[in-house]
Amino acid sequence: MIRSQKKLKEAAAPQEKLSQSEELLVAYHKSSDWIKNNSSKAIGVGVVIVALIAGVFYWRSKQADNSEHAEIMLSRVVGLYQSGEWRKAIDGDAKQRLQNEPLRGLKEIASEYGSTRAGQIAKLYLGNAYYYLGKLDSAMQAFNDASEDGPLLKAAVESGKATIFEDKGNKEEAAKLFIRAASIEKINPMNADYSLAAARNYEQAGKKDEAIKIYRKLLEDYPGTQFDDAAKRELLKMGVIL
Repeated sequence: MIRSQKKLKEAAAPQEKLSQSEELLVAYHKSSDWIKNNSSKAIGVGVVIVALIAGVFYWRSKQADNSEHAEIMLSRVVGLYQSGEWRKAIDGDAKQRLQNEPLRGLKEIASEYGSTRAGQIAKLYLGNAYYYLGKLDSAMQAFNDASEDGPLLKAAVESGKATIFEDKGNKEEAAKLFIRAASIEKINPMNADYSLAAARNYEQAGKKDEAIKIYRKLLEDYPGTQFDDAAKRELLKMGVIL
């Protein structure tokens, strides 16, 4: 901030910090004086302020309602997803009604409630469902639409994209995305799986040094586990001395 020449010549006296109640009192007096001098304007301003406050409360209430509704709809369709009924999970079922509502599909939930947490999870499920149906472009679009809100969701989205690149033959790009997924959150229980997938793709892309580096890191980080065993097997196949 640029101060005036007068203020630059002399040090400003330190100001005492007002308490919250004192700040409110000062604000009240200032507004009272302004209202006295601008009574006609004050009426209009008051109406605007009331309208704004009402609008904020309505928006918050609407957001809460949307979020709750999205969670309910997602809970109803997730069973279809888990049982492998991918097409039905995507589209829903207008004939099947629950509490007087048709069964909404992941596509509709993601589209109408995408700004909610449940809507974002629906996008992840939607991407996975399209992937399992072999519709890779639609799956990638669903993953790209996800806002990646939260580290675990972000990692899952990156992993989903990586899997698509892997299936399309772009092994190096897949490896990079798997590495990114594994680096987002240290305590993610999927990190070892992501790292194994990254090493596998680097190896298939001809980047053996990068693959060996990841496998060795898995030996250090997950001794005595299935990931340790998997890394050892792959290293031995590559002729690496353990």
